[in-house]
Amino acid sequence: MNKRLGQDFKALAQEAREIPEVRDYLDSFSVVIGNIVFARRMQLKLSQQQLAALAQTTQGRISQLESATGNIRQDVMDRVFKVLELQDLKASFDEQAVARA
Repeated sequence: MNKRLGQDFKALAQEAREIPEVRDYLDSFSVVIGNIVFARRMQLKLSQQQLAALAQTTQGRISQLESATGNIRQDVMDRVFKVLELQDLKASFDEQAVARA
């Protein structure tokens, strides 16, 4: 069997998403935002330190934002989003969940 590098991780990640608590965490707002910031930072080829300097914050805050840990103030998030040119995030929701509420 010919496996590509990372194939086992992808299978593990897919299996982990079947666990409700893991799925809820991975779909949480802070994790989704962290993933968006990380992906855009990689796309722009910026280090955490470089992004922090441009957004007038610390590398530690960028790390917390990307890893969904800590409480990041709205003004910090606004500056990070501005530097990364993230302006149009589409919100979505589960209509069935809203109907049950």
